[in-house]
Amino acid sequence: MSFDVKYMLDDTVAVIDIPERLDASCSSELKDKISEVVNKSVYKIIINLAETNFIDSSGLGALVSKISVCKANGGDIRLAAPGKRVLEILQITHLDKVLNYYHDIDEAVNSFATD
Repeated sequence: MSFDVKYMLDDTVAVIDIPERLDASCSSELKDKISEVVNKSVYKIIINLAETNFIDSSGLGALVSKISVCKANGGDIRLAAPGKRVLEILQITHLDKVLNYYHDIDEAVNSFATD
C-alpha cells in the first residue's frame, strides 16, 4: 500500500492521504512515510482521513508517532475530514484532545497559514 503525499503552502505543509483502513497491515508504512516527511524538515503534517472508516490501535500509534518532533520544530500533526466512525475512535481514546481535526483539507491547511 502506498500513502500519497502532497506538499502545499510553498512545500511547508505535507498532506498524507490515508486509505479506507488504517490498521496493523499498513501502520508501519505510515510511520515510515511520516518519518520521511519529517526528515525533509517538514513539520506541518495533515493526515487526510476523508476515505478512512476504520483505525485500530496500531494506526493510532502511527498518527501520534512524530507529534513531539513536529511540535518541537514549530509544527504539528493535524487531521482533515475524519468521518463519524473515526471521530468516535478518537473520542474513545481521548486523542481528539491531542490531535486537532478539521472538516476538510483546505481548513486544515489554512490552520497552519494562520499559525
